[in-house]
Amino acid sequence: MKKISVLSTTLLSCLLVGCSSSSQSSSVKNIPAISRHAVYSKPRTPDNFNDYVQFLKGKAVAEGVSLATLNTQNNIRYVEKAVALDRVQAGLAARRDPNQPPMLNPNGTTNYLNKVLTNSKVNVAEERYWEVQVPLQRASRRYGVQQEYILALWGMESSFGHYQGSYDVLSALATLAFDGRREALFSKEFVNAMKMLDSNYIQRPKMLGSWAGAMGQTQFMPSAFLNYAADGNGDGEKDIWTNQFDTFASIANYLHTVGWDDKLPWGIEVTLNQPLDLSFSGIEKNKARSLRDWQAQGVIPLSFSAQEQAKLTALSHADLWLVRPDKQVGRAFLVSNNFRTILDWNKSNYFAVSIGMFADRIKERVGL
Repeated sequence: MKKISVLSTTLLSCLLVGCSSSSQSSSVKNIPAISRHAVYSKPRTPDNFNDYVQFLKGKAVAEGVSLATLNTQNNIRYVEKAVALDRVQAGLAARRDPNQPPMLNPNGTTNYLNKVLTNSKVNVAEERYWEVQVPLQRASRRYGVQQEYILALWGMESSFGHYQGSYDVLSALATLAFDGRREALFSKEFVNAMKMLDSNYIQRPKMLGSWAGAMGQTQFMPSAFLNYAADGNGDGEKDIWTNQFDTFASIANYLHTVGWDDKLPWGIEVTLNQPLDLSFSGIEKNKARSLRDWQAQGVIPLSFSAQEQAKLTALSHADLWLVRPDKQVGRAFLVSNNFRTILDWNKSNYFAVSIGMFADRIKERVGL
């Protein structure tokens, strides 16, 4: 982001990093480097949280983050709500008995789509398309990703930039690492957030995000920012918080980097006109088949609309996978490698289907 004046940020910075005497800048405390594989051995009790933060800072030292940055990033607090939300998420999985067959949910995909892909959201996408055409088209051309997919991810992740979260990212990440359920993930993200601050990509008072540490209009975790954030307008910045050129370039760069093909749609919804063992479904490399092979197995398009026929033509020479999010009882989809690329972004079949369908509806609405 563009640097703002020291005078205008002093008070904001003091709220988070803690200002004391003018001699503070000259007294940089040493923080011993700690291996990324080191395990915190003290009890995970509230009075040890600050000590744990120092432990994480030690890991950041080992990753090359400067002592100057680490010494100024103070006021990292335990966020109880982040833990509560994470435990709700964990509880959903815990309630599934691994010794029992999974409960069949024929309406799982439909219920998810009804919740996240509303007519209202499609209406907003149509309106926003005409407002953001210039940065959207620039990102699409530069990285070879169709406009509708960039717009769909932007709309789904942050409600077109409206919701970016208000949690202090360092505090959220340190808290979730300390809680321990996914310590390896969140400790790594904490270190990467420190790398972002060390490189002056953003200043701490503006480093706000979701309860799990996802940031900006793209809702990138720190590692995703470091790997995929892009400068979309040539100003030398990678501002996914306020700059739509950078936001769209970053989304497109992510998809392009992990294998997007702009000649292919995400896939089509299909129906099975004969029983097909569930083992045929999945996105593993060895489960790919041609459209002709799938049709020979009784897999046929659910719709023969003009849009679906155009997608079928584009998919006719591609490797395709059969995806059945609700196992043998629900809806089914034949998908291209682009679907697998969306799964790199978010490993949920429901999410990937919603992005594909959202993109299709945007394309139809605006005439792409």
